[in-house]
Amino acid sequence: MPKEFFGEGTDPEVKAAVMAGIEKLCSLGAVAEEVSIPTVKYGVPVYYIIAPAECSSNLARYDGVRYGVRSEKSRDVISMFESTREEGFGAEVKQRIMIGSYALSAGYYDAYYLKAQKVRTLIRNDFDKAFAKFDVLITPTAPTTAFKIGEFKDDPLAMKLADICTIPVNLAGIPAVSLPCGKDSKNLPIGLQIIGKGLDEETVIRTAYAYEQAGGFANMKPTTSL
Repeated sequence: MPKEFFGEGTDPEVKAAVMAGIEKLCSLGAVAEEVSIPTVKYGVPVYYIIAPAECSSNLARYDGVRYGVRSEKSRDVISMFESTREEGFGAEVKQRIMIGSYALSAGYYDAYYLKAQKVRTLIRNDFDKAFAKFDVLITPTAPTTAFKIGEFKDDPLAMKLADICTIPVNLAGIPAVSLPCGKDSKNLPIGLQIIGKGLDEETVIRTAYAYEQAGGFANMKPTTSL
């Protein structure tokens, strides 16, 4: 149980449901102990340097002609490319391209992208240290249950922090799976995340299957007013 995933910002109902899930795994024969992965606190800032940089690089030559939108407001080939990119990319994608271009630009590459990659390595090393003792790590999938559509449209940081439990796993390049482990007082589903060591998807899937069969949530369906 990485303690950093159960601290400040984690909804009490989410924490209680995940802890109940851990107790269920213990009843099946698992042994649970707390562990520290100190560098995961840098996961979100590191991700939002690396991901936009890769976004900028990957989409630098994307013209949209072969896939998706093709603008009809063009006079020639060049204006068609420009209009297609402008119309086809949403606000979030445009923001990431701009941030990534900045992070990769001359004079800032070492200060941002290169440093973020070094911290990424530290995050992976901390996970490896934990897996030297444990077969899997159990965390919440998200610190809260689902929020309303548009609830945080004026608070982009809150939106990004919703991924705080999954981003470190992606940065470390290790497998994980999310399973339902209950509902909160608003009848919204809560997710339990099982994380495994690199290339050990088998243990993750076996653990997930054992919990799914014993936890009683395998057939749980969300309710919606839509």
